[in-house]
Amino acid sequence: MLAAGAALAVFAMAGSACSSPPAPPAVDELESQLMLARRDSELAAAAAAAAANPVNAALTEVAAERTQHARALATEIARLAVNPTSTSGQTTSPTPPTSAAAAPPPTLSDVINSLRGSAASASHVAMTSSGYRAGLLGSIAAACTASYSVALVFGGSAS
Repeated sequence: MLAAGAALAVFAMAGSACSSPPAPPAVDELESQLMLARRDSELAAAAAAAAANPVNAALTEVAAERTQHARALATEIARLAVNPTSTSGQTTSPTPPTSAAAAPPPTLSDVINSLRGSAASASHVAMTSSGYRAGLLGSIAAACTASYSVALVFGGSAS
C-alpha cells in the first residue's frame, strides 16, 4: 500500500512536470493602459497650454509623468510580446482628428476625471496581475491618484 502511494505521488509529479508551460501573459490589458496613459498625457498637455501658472506647471508635470508611464508600458508590452516588432507601430501617438483643433481646450476638471478613471483601471488590472506587471500598474495607479488628489488641487478644493 505504501509502495502504491509512493508510485502515485511520483506519477502525479511527473504528470505536472510534463504539462505544457503556462501561456505567456496577454498584453491586451497593458495596451489599454498604454492608451489611457497617452490620452491623459495629451489631455494634460492641451489643458496646460490654456492654463495660467501654477496650474500650467502642474499640468505640464502630469503630462510628462503620464508620458513616462506610456514608455514603461510600451517597454513591458514589447518584452511580453512574442514578436516585439508587432507593437512597434503602437508606440507612436495616433494623429488627432482634424475637428479636435476647433474644440475648446480641456479643463482642469477634464484632466482630473480622466486621471481618476486611469487610476481605477490601473488599480483593477494590478490586482489581477503579479510580479513586475502588478508593481508597474500599482505604481501607475498611485501616481494618477496623487496627481488628481494632490498635484492638481488648487485653492483648497478638489474637483
